[in-house]
Amino acid sequence: MKDAGSIAIGEGSVWTVGDSGLVSRIDPESNTVTATIEIGPDAQSIAVGNGAVWVLDRDVVFRIDPETDRAGVSGRAPSACRSPPLCFASMLRLRADPWMPDFGMGFQAAVEEEPSARASPFVEREDWSEAVPAEPPEQSGAVWFVDGVRRVEVRVIADADGRRVAGLFGSHAVGSVCSDGKATFGDHRVGRVLVMGGGVQPDPIEIEVGKATLAFRAVCEPGDTPEAPLWRLQQEMRHAEAGMAANLAAESGRLVLVDGPLTRLDATKCPVVGVVKRYQHQYLGPEEESLIGRLKPGERTPLFGLGLPAEPVQRYAWYTRVVPWRAPWHDHAAVVRCEVPAGLGLAQAVDVAGAVSGLLPRYAGRPSDPRAPQNLAPVGGLEAWLRHRLGHAGIIRRALMERLSREAA
Repeated sequence: MKDAGSIAIGEGSVWTVGDSGLVSRIDPESNTVTATIEIGPDAQSIAVGNGAVWVLDRDVVFRIDPETDRAGVSGRAPSACRSPPLCFASMLRLRADPWMPDFGMGFQAAVEEEPSARASPFVEREDWSEAVPAEPPEQSGAVWFVDGVRRVEVRVIADADGRRVAGLFGSHAVGSVCSDGKATFGDHRVGRVLVMGGGVQPDPIEIEVGKATLAFRAVCEPGDTPEAPLWRLQQEMRHAEAGMAANLAAESGRLVLVDGPLTRLDATKCPVVGVVKRYQHQYLGPEEESLIGRLKPGERTPLFGLGLPAEPVQRYAWYTRVVPWRAPWHDHAAVVRCEVPAGLGLAQAVDVAGAVSGLLPRYAGRPSDPRAPQNLAPVGGLEAWLRHRLGHAGIIRRALMERLSREAA
């Protein structure tokens, strides 16, 4: 052991960092090593707190997720903390997230992220010391925004051959809004599903709500965790969003912005851009990552590639800021990640990145939006409009509960 800072206790385990830079997770009951996590040869201090394990390697802080035993770069340590032990509370610099707490944080993991993706940071240029300057916003054609909302109507438990399997009745709605000097709602679609996890195949169900008949399509989800049905409902919504975006992009002269990461990478007549408002995964190294916090509105990072390990780049991505940074905020507030299919080609992707980064500040979310400023104003209005299309949650829940009560009688 190097020093007292090399041992930490928490999250049901004893954590140690050795001379080789390996972090060992030890079960205190059996006194056995249950996991080893490679950090680096200069790892020197370790601490547990806020639901994670933190390791200092020179001036870089790594975060280990106790649920997965995976490590990722969290950021640079203040100069006062670059020798062991790790920072105490009096050394911390607290910064606020602008989102209302009920909606989580803009700097937070979410179910739609793809943590297995790997970044290639130098596809556009190798120099990340300065931001790509903002381009004057130009809007030669219509800008279409696509988004969806989802809602769990009733969660259920099924007995499948002695197994307790989680499921849910869920609804989702996807739609679009066009900005061409004025905002106009476009097409929308509502879907309803009965999702059962654990590989159990349910039957479709119809219920009567007033004069309407609501049909819940049967969906089998292989995952057997309690949250697997919710993940599947999210994917059903994302699939519907992708289909609507593809239809809109089948006509030329448009720019289509989809709220969230892209799920389809097909070639289209006009660009489809995913706009991710949560900072969900640190793809870049510390040097490239530091540029994100210095961005001004309309500026962007160089493009970087995203793809699965050992596979070609699938998407070109970049970060851009939509409003000026404010003193209470952390440095990634008001930043979104945008992405386009790699099939677009690097040259056209660079052009799209400049145009989109220049346009987004004019659509920044209003202060009344609990997820402002990353939740763009047209998207916020579209979400409210779509929630009405889902129907009254209380009435639908009551109809479902009456149906389940009749079956249980």
